[in-house]
Amino acid sequence: MITRAHGLLAGTVSVILGIGAHGVAGGFRPDAGQLLLLAVIALGVAAVRTGQVDRERRRREHGRLDGSWTSIAAVLIGGQLASHTVLTAVGSHAGHQHDSNTAAMAAWHVAALPVAVAALGAVDWLLRVLGSTVSTLRAIGRPLPAAPSHLRAVPAAVVLHDLAPRLAVGMRAPPVAG
Repeated sequence: MITRAHGLLAGTVSVILGIGAHGVAGGFRPDAGQLLLLAVIALGVAAVRTGQVDRERRRREHGRLDGSWTSIAAVLIGGQLASHTVLTAVGSHAGHQHDSNTAAMAAWHVAALPVAVAALGAVDWLLRVLGSTVSTLRAIGRPLPAAPSHLRAVPAAVVLHDLAPRLAVGMRAPPVAG
C-alpha cells in the first residue's frame, strides 16, 4: 500500500512539473486529449516508481543500501520529457512555435527537479517510518502465543541448584619434597 502511494505521488509530481514548466514558460493549457495522455503518463511513472520502491525495499531487507534519489530523479526526468512531448506534439496546439520559450522551459525543469527529488526522498523516508511504526504497533497489540501443552514448568530450586558454582577443588598444599 505504501509503495503504491509513493508511486502515485511520483507520477502526480512528474506531470505537475511538466505542466507547470510548460505554463510558466508561456505555454498553453492542455486540452482534454492531452490531459488524458498526461494521466496515462502519470500512471506509467507511478508503475515504474512502485517497482523501484519494491526493489529498493527487497535490497534493504538483504542488507544492501541504495541511494534512491537517483532512481527518483530518473523517473521524474522521464515523466517530464513525456509530459513535454505530449504538451508540444499532441492536441489542438500541436506544432506551435515556442523557440523563445524552450530555454525557459528547460530552466524551469532543471530548477524544479532537485526540489521534487528532495521532496519525494523525504516522503519516501516518512513512508518507511510510518510503515515501521505501524508494524511495531501491530506487534505490540498482538497477543502472546500460548505455551504448547507438552512443555512443563521447571521448579526454580532445580534451576538455581544447577547454576551454583562447584566448590570442591581438592586439597591445596605445597608439593611434598623428597
